[in-house]
Parts: sequence; structure tokens; C-alpha cells
Amino acid sequence: MPSFEELEEYKTFLRRGNLTWEGSRMMLPEHKPRILESNERDKWIEKHELDQDELQEIGYVVMDALNHTHSVAINYWHDWNYHEISCYILNVSRDQKQIKIELSNGEIDYIQVNFLRSVVIL
Repeated sequence: MPSFEELEEYKTFLRRGNLTWEGSRMMLPEHKPRILESNERDKWIEKHELDQDELQEIGYVVMDALNHTHSVAINYWHDWNYHEISCYILNVSRDQKQIKIELSNGEIDYIQVNFLRSVVIL
């Protein structure tokens, strides 16, 4: 039968938990890109799904901006994050479900309707 001191010493050893192995941890250079990629994935934002009412409201704003040549601010999802741009709407393709826009620097771009989050007339 172990003595009281031996039992206390064993309990102290058990309370240390993972500290016994802390000194033997190491990270290889190959691990760093995976850790950075994992940290970057934690910042990713899932795409917001629009309900029918939100989609209809965006449709009204887009058609108004198209008919009256208003500048708009578009909030859209791309590359796992939301972005906002100011632009003019040039065309709406209903069959391809995308909006043709002209950016402030004159570039032409397309945004898929299902990536939109909001459209506001400026």
C-alpha cells in the first residue's frame, strides 16, 4: 500500500495534465501554411440566402436605377466575404440571372443575382 506522501505526489502529477508533454511539442515548416489556411477559413462568411420579399425589393431598386440611370451601392458576396461597390446598372439578364454594371473607373463587370445582399440608390 502506497504511503500518503506517494499518493499526494501522484495526484500532483495527474493534475499537471498535458504539461508533461509540453516540452516535446514542435511545429514543422510544412505545418505553417495549413495553420494559416485554417485561420483564414475561420474568417470566411457564409452566403446569405435572400427570401422572396428581399429579392423583390432588390428587383424594384435595380429596375429603378436602370430606368433612371441612378448610381447604386451594391453589397454582394464574393470569395467568402461581402464587398460593397458603387456603380451604374447597365443591363439585367433574367435568363442568366446576372446584372451588368459599370464601375466608377469605367470597367464593365457582372454580378450574379444570387450573390446580392442589398442594392441602394445613391
